[in-house]
Amino acid sequence: MYTNHKSALYVVAMLKAQGIKHIVISPGTSHNAMVRSIDEDSFFQTYSVTDERSAAFFAIGIAQELQAPVAIMCTSGTATCNYISAVTEAYHRNIPLIVITADKHPYFLNQLEDLMINQPPMFKNITKYAVSLPEEIHNDRDDWYCRRLLNEAFLEMNHHGTGPIHINVPISYGMFALGDTFTTNELPLINIVQRLDYQTTAQTWKKIFDSARSKRILILCGQNISFSDEMTDLLDKISKGFNCVLAHDSLANLHCERALEIEKAQPITDAMQPDVVISLDGSVVTNLKYYLKAQNPSIEHWLVHEKGTLADPYRKLKYVIESSSLNFLRIMADFAQAGASDEYYQLCKARIDRFQLPELPYSSCYACKNALEAIPPHSMLHLGNSSTIRIAQFFTHDSSVRVFCNRGVHGIDGCMSSFIGQAAVSDRLSFLFLGDLTFFYDLNALWNKYVRNNVRILLFNNGGASMFYYNTRGLQNFPSLDRNAAAGHISSARGWVESRGFTYLSAASQEEFDANLPLFTAEQSDTPILFEVFTDKDTDAKAWHDISDFNLPPVRKGFGIKTKIKNLIRDTLKN
Repeated sequence: MYTNHKSALYVVAMLKAQGIKHIVISPGTSHNAMVRSIDEDSFFQTYSVTDERSAAFFAIGIAQELQAPVAIMCTSGTATCNYISAVTEAYHRNIPLIVITADKHPYFLNQLEDLMINQPPMFKNITKYAVSLPEEIHNDRDDWYCRRLLNEAFLEMNHHGTGPIHINVPISYGMFALGDTFTTNELPLINIVQRLDYQTTAQTWKKIFDSARSKRILILCGQNISFSDEMTDLLDKISKGFNCVLAHDSLANLHCERALEIEKAQPITDAMQPDVVISLDGSVVTNLKYYLKAQNPSIEHWLVHEKGTLADPYRKLKYVIESSSLNFLRIMADFAQAGASDEYYQLCKARIDRFQLPELPYSSCYACKNALEAIPPHSMLHLGNSSTIRIAQFFTHDSSVRVFCNRGVHGIDGCMSSFIGQAAVSDRLSFLFLGDLTFFYDLNALWNKYVRNNVRILLFNNGGASMFYYNTRGLQNFPSLDRNAAAGHISSARGWVESRGFTYLSAASQEEFDANLPLFTAEQSDTPILFEVFTDKDTDAKAWHDISDFNLPPVRKGFGIKTKIKNLIRDTLKN
C-alpha cells in the first residue's frame, strides 16, 4: 500500500513513470511517506546510506556507471545541507541527480519548529531547476499545480544538457508516520509532459502526426507571430491536410483561406470540442481558453514555444515543442495528406457564419464597430486592453490593417506609449482605440516631441472602467464598485490634448459621432487627432450583452432570460 499524502504519492508516481529505478535513501522520519511507498513497490532498487554527503556521492557513482538519472532522498533540516558538495559536483559535471528533500509545512518556518530550515532555495545555484511542492492538496487546482511542478523539474533535467534538479516535499507529519495512512492501492497515473525539439527524429514526428490524423485539431494563432507568405501557405496546406481549424483573433493578423475568427463561434458547444489544441506564439483574446480549461481532460494541448518553456494554461499539456512557429509548421506540413476530412472546419465555420450583430444603440460598441469599418486600408491599429480589445473581436476591418495590443500581461499601463512609439517610426496612418481609464493612466505618452500627424486616437469615455460593468453578475453587489474598482470620474481629455497640439473632436450622440467620423479617419491632417466619444456605461454594458445574447442558441437564450428574471427578482427583494 502507498501513502495517502498526495504530494509524496505524486513524487513516487513520477519517479516510476520517468523510469527512475535507483534511489539512494538516507535514514530519518520526515520522508517516511515516500520511503515506505517506495519500499512497497518492487520496481525500485533502493540503497540505504546513512551519511547524506556520502550518499549523494554514492549516487553520482551509480549515475556514471549506468548513464542514467539517480534519485537521492533525505529527511528535513540540516540533513539536506550535507548534499551540497555532491550536488555541486553533479552540477559542474552535468550528472542527472534528482535531489528529493522532505520538509515541514512552510507555515512553520522560523517558528522554532524541530528539523526545519529554509530548504527551497538551498540548491538554487547548483541545480538546473528547483521546486517546492504544495504541502496540502485540497482541490483540482492544487492537484494540477503539484503535477505541473514535477513536470517542470523533470523536463529541465535534460534540457540543453543534463544536470541535477531539486524537489522539496513538505510533509507536516513524518515522525513514525503519525497522522499518515497507507491505504492507497496503486500509484496514480501521471501525465508526463514531453519536450520535442530539433533532436526529435522523423520517426517520432511521424508517429505523433499519424496519431493526430484521425483527431479534430484546433490551431490557436497568437499575437506574437508575423505571418510571412511561407507561413500562410503552410497553414493553408495543414488546414487541408488534417481535420483542422485555424483559430485566431484580430491580433494574429492572419489572413488565409481557412482562418476562422473563433470569438464569433461563442458560445463553444460540446459538439465543437477539439481533440488536440496546438498553441502558436502568445496570447489569444477569446473566451475559448476558459472553455478548454473546463473541458474533458482527454484533450491534448501542444505548446509551440521557441524557448521550450512549460506553460499549461488549459491544464491539458502533452507536448512542449521547442521550435519557432515557422519550423514547426514546416514539419507538420510534411505530414499533411490531401483529401483529409474537413468535418471539423465545416462545423466551426457554420457556427461562425451564423454570427450576427443586433441593431446597436449609441454606445462604445456602436462607435468601435463603425470606426473599425472606416479605417483606411494599410493603416496600423493599436487596441487598448480590457474592454476595448474584447469589443473589437466582434467587428471587422480591412484585412490590410495590422492590429496590435499589449497582451503580454494584459495591463493598461502603457498602451498609449507603445502606440506612440510605433507610430513615431511608421509611415502608416496610425490608430489607437482605448478606454478612458487606459488613456488617463498613460497620459504622459503625449508629453513628448515624437507625436506625429499620422496619429489618430479614438477615446471611449463613459466615466469609468466599463469592463467592470459588463460583468454585472459578479460585481453587482460590490458597494464601492464605481469608486474602488472602476475608478469613476468626470474628466475629459480636451484641455490636455489641445495643449499638446491635437485637433480635438467629440461626440455625445450617434448623430455627432457619424458627423465627425470622416474627419477622424481622414488620411491627411496637419495635426494629430483625438476623437473623444462620450457614452453611458450602463448602455455600453447592455450593448455588450446584447451581442452575446443575440448569438446564443435558442435553448441558451431561454436559459439566459430565466437567469435575468431570477436576478431581477433577487435585486428587487434586496431593495
